[in-house]
Amino acid sequence: MWRSPGTPCLRLRDWPIAIRRITPSASRSSNAGGLNVSDNFDVVLTDSTAGATLGTQTVAGLAVGATATRTFNWNTTGAALGGHRLVATHSLSDANAANNRGAATVTVNAPVIDVAVTDVSSPASVTQGGTAAIGVTVQNVGGQNVVSTFNVVLTDATAGVTIGTQTVTGLAIGASATRSFSWNTTGATLGGHTLVASQTLTDDNAANNQRSATATVNPQPVDLALTAISAPGQVTQGDTAPVVVTVQNVGGLDVSTNFDVVLTDGTAGGITIGTQTISGLAAGATATRTFNWNTAGAAISGHILIATQKLADNNSSNDAVAIAVTVNAPNLHVGNLDGVAASNGNNWSATVQITAHDSRHNPVSGVSVRGLWNGANPEVGCVTSAAGTCSVVLSSLPNSIKAVSFAVTGMTLSGFVYKSSANHDPDGSSNGFSVTVKR
Repeated sequence: MWRSPGTPCLRLRDWPIAIRRITPSASRSSNAGGLNVSDNFDVVLTDSTAGATLGTQTVAGLAVGATATRTFNWNTTGAALGGHRLVATHSLSDANAANNRGAATVTVNAPVIDVAVTDVSSPASVTQGGTAAIGVTVQNVGGQNVVSTFNVVLTDATAGVTIGTQTVTGLAIGASATRSFSWNTTGATLGGHTLVASQTLTDDNAANNQRSATATVNPQPVDLALTAISAPGQVTQGDTAPVVVTVQNVGGLDVSTNFDVVLTDGTAGGITIGTQTISGLAAGATATRTFNWNTAGAAISGHILIATQKLADNNSSNDAVAIAVTVNAPNLHVGNLDGVAASNGNNWSATVQITAHDSRHNPVSGVSVRGLWNGANPEVGCVTSAAGTCSVVLSSLPNSIKAVSFAVTGMTLSGFVYKSSANHDPDGSSNGFSVTVKR
């Protein structure tokens, strides 16, 4: 075909169109003539079905043989459903109008309804009899709001049972909803379970209407716990202190075998105070044992007493419990003061008998007793006998002295402390500290 050498020829070539909600459409022009095109020209895209211009874009000239591509974003919101003839034209007057346009047909479909199960969250494992929280999330991934109510159903596919059903009252485009299910595993078989969550709305994409997760049901553990221990906070060396220990079966299985509970003195190198046996323990049940700790020979200090159950179980962290007890030195005190006078003619003598007691009011031998006559030095003393008594004598008292007094100032015995506040006199002849002897 002959063309004037001074007239360019532009050809509108094939062009791709991709369909989505906002659809990009591409139009490509090429210079099929023999002259460079230096002038600007427009490429116009129209929807001939709707009689609407979709867009206009400019090409700033085109060399011989060159091509230019322009992309048009076609917003199909409000577009009629069905086929649409899209026509692209360029505006340059050239020598061949026959190739100045190109067309393609695009079908506009209705927005889909698509509710997807996007997540199922489950613990990896659960102890048989426990309750596991399972979270299920659904999302509207379609192009229409869902205004109707639909259900989310969680099933245990392994057991073939429904765990629960919950309702979602509609879902806007892009919105999500999460529902939580409580899975009670009482009676569930041990091992892996496939939990399947599904949504019941009939939509345009069944492929994403369900999702699953796997959880393992483990056997209930054997777990004995030392739940309590009680003892007096302070004891006197030589006393017997009751230590009460409570053990409980906090696991999910009955314990039918015998097991021991052992009480040790951790401060004294872990020596065993006592061992007691419990002949099994039902799940949830408790048992209490009392250990009588004889503190004779125990160090005068704080002691940490540790109770331990000896059954091998699944949780060793609660197999022991401890308590602090302070062992105090035994004390001495005056248990009685008795004074008698003896006349020797022109003078007389006074004798005072002192009884030494321990904290349990038992007589104590070997106690060095010190005291003052009439509150004046020198200090005098005596040592108690096996009966816990000793006497001091003030002799050669002139008859002109009508009375004398003796006051205890101290008591000493290795391993004991003098506790003057405990001094007493059961017959009331003194106040336990001092006594008056009359001629």
